[in-house]
Amino acid sequence: MSSVIYKFTSFTTSNSYIVKPFNDEKCFIVDLPPDLDSVIEFIKKNNLTIAGALITHGHYDHSLGLSSFEGKAYMNLDDEFLARNPQDQIRSLLGSSFEVEEYSDELYSISEIQSKHIKVHKNPGHTKGSVSYEFPSEGLIFSGDFVFKDGIGRTDLFSGSIEEMRHSVNNTFLNFNEEFEILPGHGPSDKVKTIKENNEFIKMLIDD
Repeated sequence: MSSVIYKFTSFTTSNSYIVKPFNDEKCFIVDLPPDLDSVIEFIKKNNLTIAGALITHGHYDHSLGLSSFEGKAYMNLDDEFLARNPQDQIRSLLGSSFEVEEYSDELYSISEIQSKHIKVHKNPGHTKGSVSYEFPSEGLIFSGDFVFKDGIGRTDLFSGSIEEMRHSVNNTFLNFNEEFEILPGHGPSDKVKTIKENNEFIKMLIDD
């Protein structure tokens, strides 16, 4: 995974990645946690250029860093409302009423970043607009909270659906290249093949 040059785990336990897939100084940030400063500091220290941020879904622990991000941010706009309105999520999950800055700049559709170098897979279930970003030449898939090494994303949160998750597992996850590495939104990475063989939550959702 030489193209993943930095992994940061937020105080929210969410992962953010810096990936440099090309033979230049351009990099992408996958997900923007609230405490984005160390990610930006790493980019500046290493003289990298941000090509864009790839948001896997609109939950605050993956998108609240938008408020301090300068650059193009791409996401499935089905989750735009979540990304622009984190206050209700924070109040519901943390029982807190502290104010957070809401993102008012433009959000760019995943259709603008889809290419032979970056494949975007829609995998609703955790949220309506959840996506995974695949870098085929690198053998990497950034799955957000769709699939973890030992679990799947919760479906009882904002715009989640167990039926959509089941459909995404059967029609997206099972079609991933088994030799590719899954880099999830929480926890450690693992190969698609290993997750398919050992993840009991995945097994329960696979259609007979």
